[in-house]
Amino acid sequence: MPDALDMDGTVVSPGEEGRATLEPGGMLGQYRILRLLGRGGMGEVYEVEHTTLELRYALKLLPPDFAVRPGALERFRREAKVMAKLQHRHIVRVDDFGDTDGRYWLRMELVGGLTIDDRRLSIEGKPVSLQEYAEAQRGRLPQNELLELLRQVLAGLAYAHEHGAIHRDLKPSNILLASHAAGGIEAKIADFGLVRLVGEEWVRSQAEVSVRLSMGLRPGYGPQVSLGDERTMAGADTAEGGASTRAMLGTYEYMSPEQKLGEEADQRSDLYALGLMTYRLLTGRRELSFNLPSQIDSALVPQWDAVVRKAVEPVAAERYASCAEFGTALDDVARALGGADRAPAAKATKDARPAAKRPPPIPTAKPKPAPAAVCSACGAAVHKGDKFCTACGMALKDVRTCSKCGKAVQAADKFCIHCGGTLGEK
Repeated sequence: MPDALDMDGTVVSPGEEGRATLEPGGMLGQYRILRLLGRGGMGEVYEVEHTTLELRYALKLLPPDFAVRPGALERFRREAKVMAKLQHRHIVRVDDFGDTDGRYWLRMELVGGLTIDDRRLSIEGKPVSLQEYAEAQRGRLPQNELLELLRQVLAGLAYAHEHGAIHRDLKPSNILLASHAAGGIEAKIADFGLVRLVGEEWVRSQAEVSVRLSMGLRPGYGPQVSLGDERTMAGADTAEGGASTRAMLGTYEYMSPEQKLGEEADQRSDLYALGLMTYRLLTGRRELSFNLPSQIDSALVPQWDAVVRKAVEPVAAERYASCAEFGTALDDVARALGGADRAPAAKATKDARPAAKRPPPIPTAKPKPAPAAVCSACGAAVHKGDKFCTACGMALKDVRTCSKCGKAVQAADKFCIHCGGTLGEK
């Protein structure tokens, strides 16, 4: 059997993270199993053939413990119907659902393959994710290519949002790419509504367990996992309930701050994930920093800075309120790029842009005051008034002073990170 894609974009050979649930040549009801296409935190995807219709589909098999959770079956039927009503060229179509031998499944369109030989990516006949496509280019995409893909994703998101559907798990591995009949690449958003279908609390708990496992911690022990702790990975493969650790880490990384705090997600949560995706695909960096994209790479037009800065605001009310607003900001990027910057960003130079078309620079944020404390999760400097650590994203509490050494610590800390003394100790 050929290698499969883990849902974080990693190629997984048969035998990794355990054997596939279904074997090629086997049957699931009226579907013949052809091969495993991928696996992730919320199930496995197989290429199957309907034995009567002689048509091929992608079949997502949900986790085995899915049906035992309270309200799971009612939620499955309700959300599967919502998913089936989303009919858009930039959304992977779901056209049937059901259960066979106690396993619940969703039938989806089979997205064609993509062959890009000049990008060192040649995969015929199986879906290619944006994650894998970017990795073939060392984590970065040319500006014009990224702009076009973002517009396609926004078109699919806008349609879904207008129909009351929120993705809740938007990330590069959930965006599939296929060769367009007219040339170029077409993006399709996969797993729309899957988080709601399997249960948001379950997804969040699995993601947090995966973060703990990746840090070498047992679930329920060690410091409280919070925003951004997923940065380090120790190689753990499976979270409780059978979820793929790597895939759930990907889910956690792109969760908006409100989702990580267990609050309700809305369309601004999806736009946060798209903003983070934009930052990473522009700069090749995983972690957000005070430096905006054009400050990291001067070949990037500064209009990207405004897009990223607003999209990844920690407070939802300060982000783009809709896909239309996000798209308007991308129009500014397109005007700045014009027709002169169609080469990859790595080859662009300042002299390549006509002076008349160069937009005025966007003011950079005012520098932060001197650090008032350090984050107890990663040790990075934080400031009074910060709600989240800018290095690891952990939610911060109030700052106080250690009575033993006089240095600033967080109010929730039991021990001073500077001198090691018990807080309150004389």
